[in-house]
Amino acid sequence: MKSFNANQPTLNDIVFEHRNKEYGAYELRTNYPIAVNRAFFIGVGAFLLLFLVTFLFAQQSEKSRELTGTIINLKKNLDDKIPEIEKPKIEEPPKELKQMKTIAYLVPEVVEETTKETPPPLFDEMENSIIGNKTQDGRESENIAETPPVETPPAAAIVGEIMEDNTPFITVEEIPTFVGGTSEMYKFLAKNLKYPSAAQRANIQGKVFLKFIIEKDGTITAVDVMKGIGFGCDEEATRVVKLMPNWKAGRQNGRTVRVIFTIPVFFKFDD
Repeated sequence: MKSFNANQPTLNDIVFEHRNKEYGAYELRTNYPIAVNRAFFIGVGAFLLLFLVTFLFAQQSEKSRELTGTIINLKKNLDDKIPEIEKPKIEEPPKELKQMKTIAYLVPEVVEETTKETPPPLFDEMENSIIGNKTQDGRESENIAETPPVETPPAAAIVGEIMEDNTPFITVEEIPTFVGGTSEMYKFLAKNLKYPSAAQRANIQGKVFLKFIIEKDGTITAVDVMKGIGFGCDEEATRVVKLMPNWKAGRQNGRTVRVIFTIPVFFKFDD
């Protein structure tokens, strides 16, 4: 068994046995393990210190973030007076015009006989009244020349003065009708229509739409073709519609009125 001798020469002693050990390289190689250990512990200590400082800084920042907020002074807010809301101004309704006080003062007329005489008013009665054609109570006036208010005529009188409108209606409460109904109207058309020879040669069939006005007395005026098929059919349909007898006139609000009416006239070959 080999024993360890503390005085046994090391690798450095063998390498630098016949060299100058005062040069510096020998000392560096001798102290290298000590320098490495020292550097290791210093590095580990610096890393732990940096980690600890970072951790403490993060904890402090978190506490500061939790405590951050707005301080509300409740006492100050309660002491503040609530501003009064301005109330909207209510406009006073216009004062009603009061009836002026008038007194009758009629011009005397010469008549042969009289059954009842109306004496003229006294001066005291006329002092604060307006001269009119009848006596009535009302507001007194110091201006004897003031004109009494004009009485508004009733609504019925105003309506009666409006000129009657003669514009034809499109829709009314009671529509005009052919005497006997729609079936009798088409029987009349079928009986009086003559198929134009030009339409027969061209094999033309279809509907002619006519518009006309039924007057207040039931007569037909202003016959116009809205949509035709040509070849003489439009003219034939117009001719037959003008031959129609008087219709039963339309009514609106209880009175007869002019009404615009539209009908189709059929042109078809018999099978």
